Amino acid sequence: MLKKLLFAILISIPFIVSAQENALPSIPMREHIVYYEKFYRIRNELSKQQVISNAMQWFKGAFPGQPAPILNKNEQSAAVNGTGIFKVNTTAGNYYWLRFKVSMIPGDGILTFRIYNVYEKPIEKGITNEFSKIEYRWWDYRNGYPWSADDKPLFNGLDSGVNALSISLEKKIGKLQPPRFRALALYSTNVEADHVDFAYDAIKFYNKLAVEKGFVIDTTSNWEKLNDDNLKNYQLVIWLNEFPHNEAERRSFEKFMSNGGAWLGFHVSGYNDKDTHWPWFVDFMGGAVFYNNNWPPLPAKMIVDDNKHPVTKDLPKTYTAPINEWYGWKPNPRDNKDVKILVTLAPSNYPLGKKDVIRDGDIPVVWTNTKYKMLYMNMGHGDMNLTSALQNRMFEDAILWLCKK
Repeated sequence: MLKKLLFAILISIPFIVSAQENALPSIPMREHIVYYEKFYRIRNELSKQQVISNAMQWFKGAFPGQPAPILNKNEQSAAVNGTGIFKVNTTAGNYYWLRFKVSMIPGDGILTFRIYNVYEKPIEKGITNEFSKIEYRWWDYRNGYPWSADDKPLFNGLDSGVNALSISLEKKIGKLQPPRFRALALYSTNVEADHVDFAYDAIKFYNKLAVEKGFVIDTTSNWEKLNDDNLKNYQLVIWLNEFPHNEAERRSFEKFMSNGGAWLGFHVSGYNDKDTHWPWFVDFMGGAVFYNNNWPPLPAKMIVDDNKHPVTKDLPKTYTAPINEWYGWKPNPRDNKDVKILVTLAPSNYPLGKKDVIRDGDIPVVWTNTKYKMLYMNMGHGDMNLTSALQNRMFEDAILWLCKK
């Protein structure tokens, strides 16, 4: 009976994924589970009932043979929930079934699409062919302990399969509001823990802002997506906690910026010294080279150099920024005629630090090189940076300004 069921699904299911071996997997997580979430803006003329109807039709077409989705509805909200499945081809002769929960939640002009509770079932000889949580395998893989040669193509297949489902849903829903712009946010998970914490906080922060302001933000830890073909889809690139290290990614980014793209960088994404070997980026940063830092991370008073600039218009003349590690620069970007400094570390902070102490100096914190659509912010160390409603206004205004330039 099981063989007949699998054969029936194999014949009818439209999503059979052959994974690409060369790409690195980029699997989003929330509270320790694999969790995909995307947002679609819906035109006003499309009613919520029409969205629900289209979502249910899409589900039936995407997952034939699966139980029909359930409409959970109350006075405040409605959601289309069901269980999806698709097949991933891995190594020669092996394949996997991936089963997962699907939720589509229409709101006021927004459709939220989620895939989570992912289970994997291998079809290969010599192991148990039953469903189990994919997080067990993913946890070992990302920590350098793969179970088999199937791991990498399996995770790539999961990622590309979810993207294919997302694209097909977007086509089925119809009458989607075109986004104001598209942003690509890149981060790494194998860096300093405090930098990872900030990346996760920033992703959550900007996902919420994207829904409110009508733009699209894609997030990935796969820096290979910093390539010419992929960057054609975006107007803004955000580096949350890292920078590219290989020549191909660097050249693609240089071309993107030279052709009018925008960049927002946080904290360590602007780091450079004698060992980074990227002179173009030093010029891009206005000549700023890392010189010193305080330790441990501490709150600090900021001086807002220009309250009329679109990025800092909602800030007072001075304010206290949450706990962060602050970088000093030498050469100082303020010495570059093309650089406009927006926020500076107040001298009243000195001496700043305990183990590593900044004792003096003019230290810019936020600036733009006016030769490009770019903005650098030294904030980005730890999980406190987004706890200030006041400073968060600058984080919001920054991304909106960059895509209006």
